[in-house]
Amino acid sequence: MKEKMKDIYWLPANILLFIGGLDVLRGFMHTFLLTWSATNFAKFDMATVPQDQVFLLGVFGISNFLTGFIYFLVSRKARELSPYVLMIIPLTYILGLIGIWSGNVHGQAAFDGKYFMLAYFSVCIITFIIFQFQKRGQANNAA
Repeated sequence: MKEKMKDIYWLPANILLFIGGLDVLRGFMHTFLLTWSATNFAKFDMATVPQDQVFLLGVFGISNFLTGFIYFLVSRKARELSPYVLMIIPLTYILGLIGIWSGNVHGQAAFDGKYFMLAYFSVCIITFIIFQFQKRGQANNAA
């Protein structure tokens, strides 16, 4: 246990592994459970929503599989990148939202997935902050 406390990459790498698992689960839900997820999480009315919109939700699931598997790889083979990848995740979503809003597109849907995503981003940010404190503490102990 004491070794884990000295290894400042242990927490971010394991959180990234967990986040990777969540992304693979999200990918599965967005693709293999697409209609169920669209109805229960995205709150789509399947009788009126265009099929292209449902298809795009499924395509997003493919990117969830991709990021999940990349997070697995980084967390196990390039652990030192894990805290930075965790911070890139919410920053990328912010960048994407800015791009969407710049096109004057504003979502009106009341989807339950937004609460999950807020928790997801919070875990990423809090883990990065903890890492920064550990890094600073390690630097102070070395001095």
